[in-house]
Amino acid sequence: MSANINTRERDRIIALAALMQVVKLVQQVADTGQVNEVEFETLLKSLLDQDAPTTEAVYGDVSQLKSGFELLNKQLSKTKDKNSVGQLRYIISLLHLERQLAKRPAMMDLITREIEQVPQQVDYFGDINNPQVIARLADIYHRTISELSPRIQVQGDPGFLQQADNVNRIRALLLAGIRAAILWRQKGGRRWQFLFQSSKILKISTELYQST
Repeated sequence: MSANINTRERDRIIALAALMQVVKLVQQVADTGQVNEVEFETLLKSLLDQDAPTTEAVYGDVSQLKSGFELLNKQLSKTKDKNSVGQLRYIISLLHLERQLAKRPAMMDLITREIEQVPQQVDYFGDINNPQVIARLADIYHRTISELSPRIQVQGDPGFLQQADNVNRIRALLLAGIRAAILWRQKGGRRWQFLFQSSKILKISTELYQST
């Protein structure tokens, strides 16, 4: 790690990369009905690790977020593509919902209690990627975060978006997005930083990406 990057800044960018990875996978499921299983599992596991010693440990290590860093760098640089506007909309929506959730401590407590029971289900089914576990995480999102406004409207192929397994995967991913948004906020992340500190964020993100 560069001497001029402090741990708090580094943690903030890791959380942001996780948020970008969530958005990438949500789009992937919505457009193709497929998902990168390794990246998906990394994000699901982040929901269960409530006592990780560092932000990086929540995701295993930074190499698990390689595509998130790649997307973040693209978002902040001049190499934007046609998906960038939609991706940014999802990011802003997730950050906004995190702020709404922070005003609802009872809902936050409910989510925490529900998630604490998920490891038992993982043990029973043997895999966090099991459809029953994903459905449980999706249900937690549906009964809590989806009550907040504005609700996230996922755009994609209607054929894929009407399939229950895909709906569950998207909702589980959005729950992981809220987790990343909470981590970002806890480390001092603010929405205005996208506007006024984008070059600094890009510099740190590029350095972290190169280390993956």
